[in-house]
This record gives sequence, structure tokens and C-alpha cells, in this order.
Amino acid sequence: MPPSIPKDIIPGVHDPAATAAAAVSTATSSVAAATATTTTEPFKTLPRYTLAEISRHSTRQSTWLIYRSQVLDVTKWISSHPGGEQTLLRFAGMDATDEIRAFHDDWVLEEKVRHFVIGTVDYGNDDDAFSELVRDFRELGQTFDQLGYFRVSPFFYVKKLVWVFSIFFTTLFLLFHNKKPYDADTDSNNDSLPIPIALVAATLLGLFWQQFAFIGHDVGHMSTRTHARDHIPVPHLSALVTFFNGISVAWWKATHNVHHAVPNSIDCDPDIAHLPVFALHKGMFGGLFNKYHGRVMEFDWVARRVFVPYQHFWYYPIMMVARFNLYFQSGIFLVNGLMSRKKGGDGHKGRTILDSVAFVGFFLWLGLLLWHIPGSLLEKAVFFFWSHAVAGVLNVQIT
Repeated sequence: MPPSIPKDIIPGVHDPAATAAAAVSTATSSVAAATATTTTEPFKTLPRYTLAEISRHSTRQSTWLIYRSQVLDVTKWISSHPGGEQTLLRFAGMDATDEIRAFHDDWVLEEKVRHFVIGTVDYGNDDDAFSELVRDFRELGQTFDQLGYFRVSPFFYVKKLVWVFSIFFTTLFLLFHNKKPYDADTDSNNDSLPIPIALVAATLLGLFWQQFAFIGHDVGHMSTRTHARDHIPVPHLSALVTFFNGISVAWWKATHNVHHAVPNSIDCDPDIAHLPVFALHKGMFGGLFNKYHGRVMEFDWVARRVFVPYQHFWYYPIMMVARFNLYFQSGIFLVNGLMSRKKGGDGHKGRTILDSVAFVGFFLWLGLLLWHIPGSLLEKAVFFFWSHAVAGVLNVQIT
């Protein structure tokens, strides 16, 4: 557990004078960093662009970003971006310094970014290029880094995996070692499970999925590594999560990265785009063009008359079956990625293929499990739907 933060360790947040000094220092260091980076190439003089000029390059055909006072042209890279296209397009023509810093390891920023630099930013007479809020945010991030908040303990994930798989194997034990006893009156083995045992096993399977999803969350965020260069095969870990959890990590990354880039933006964040079932903001009541999905999400008759007026009643019943929608969205994403002429749905064809194999593998083992567990077809159906309803706790937690 990292130590608590002393109030005097964050310069500029509590002291106005220090804040002003830090402002000058931050702006100056950013420009200096850009100059230092660009002057390492003695035979190439990079042009300077105003903010107005940069803002015009905000389309898929011409995508420029600002990172630490440097101008990046990522137009040709955008279809190969591992975090998906939308995380870049959302900040096209804008300063994305903090977003780029938050989503990438230091070595990526040091070794990869320089290949996209085409110039530096000419701020002109704009003395307020960096707001006080931005400066404080960056200082806070540096403080957290110094305190060790971003360091990962591998033992934490070892313990989590032991805990999660103990739930899974307990489920299997209950399913295959608790048949009803032999019935002498009917001379049959009663090839089924006692109802309480079946319900407990289904509950544990749902809990396994719910718990494993949080490991998948950290894998998707590249947060399970102890160091940026420790060579842990993150795509293989992602495929492992997909295999046991049934929700594509590749699909999750493509949507969740955008969510973190523009959290709760009603026209961009895919994690709150729930029409026609739920409306989370009054701005959705007239229909809304969603930039992530690239279409208008209509506030149609079904939304107006069936779901939204009664969404407080619909919420928990829908959460009990929401997992099926995650299967559906994962499948669409992976199929589109495999059929795409680009490099796959998340920028890497190989990763999409690996995740697709794991996705199919999930339904194979789940199908085999249902086939072999004792019980009638009705009992197996109850087991299947109850386990998914319990796993719906995850949907309650993330909505």
C-alpha cells in the first residue's frame, strides 16, 4: 500500500505563488523538450504551426496531434494504432499531451513518438496555453509516480488468479461429484444434481466470470506488467482472459480506451451509449449522433414508450441478461476485424486472430460443460441462465 500524500509534497496545488512558478516552468520545459527533441536531427529544420493551423487537421484523412508542444502527424498510423482509431480521432487537431502520456509506457513515448514529429507549436502571444488545472494535473501525476502508485506487484495478480480459479474448480467439483444417490424404488441412478447444489454451482460460475473480468480489465490496460520491458506476452494473457470469460479483450480495449479518453461524453463515450434501452442524459432525449459508432442513436418509439420512462424498473432485469449483449458485441467486433482489409479490429491482425480463437474456445468449453453436467435439458437451461444472471453483477458495477 503506497504511503499517504503529505499536503506539502504537491507544489503549486496549495500555494498560489508556487502554482504561478510551476506554470512558467511547465510551459518552458514543454517547449524546451520539443526543441531538444527536434534539434537532434541537424539536417532537418522543422516548421512551426499555430493552434489554428493544427486544428484544421482533425479528420481521418489528415490527423495531427499535439504532444508536449510537438506536432505529430499520425494519419498513416491511425489504422494500426493498438488502442483503436477513435482514441486518436477524438483528439485530432488538439493537444493530447495528457491523454498520450496516460495511455503509453515511457519507452513508447521515448522511442516511438519522435517518428511522427513534423513540427513544433507556435503559441504566439498565448500566455495561457496551459491552464492551471492542466498544470496541477501533471504535477499530481508526477507526485503519484514518485510515491510508487503506478508500480505493480506481480504477487497481487498471482493471488487473484489463485482465488479466481479456486472458484472455478470448486464449481467443477460441485457439478461432477454430487449426483443424486441411487433410487432403489425406481432402480435408477437419478442422473441429475440436487437443486441446491446446482444453484450454488451456477452462482459460483457466475462469480468466476465476474471476478475474472477485473483481471481482464487490468490486462487490457497493460497494468499487469511489473515493468514496460518485462516481455510479458500481453496478447496471450488477453486471449487467456477471453477464453475463460467469453468477452473479447480486443473488443473491450477498442471501446474502453475511448471511454477513458472521453469519459461520460454523451456523443463519444461508447460505454454510455445505451439507446434505445437507457438514456443517461437529457441530451439523448432527441436522438444523438454517436461519434464512436458513426450513426445516429434514435430516441425512437421503443425508447419513448417502452424502456426509458421505466428504465428504473428495467435496469436490474436487463443487467441479468446483459452478458449476452457483450458476447454479441465481441463477436461482431472480431468478425469485422478478421474480414477487414486493415490490420484487424484493434490494429493488429494477429492479435485479432488470437482473440477470435480464444472466443470460439470459450463457447466450446462452455458447451461441453453443459453437455456433460448431470441433469435434464430444463435443469441445464436453468443452470446456464442463472450463472449468467449472477455474472450480471459485473454489468451493475460498470454501468
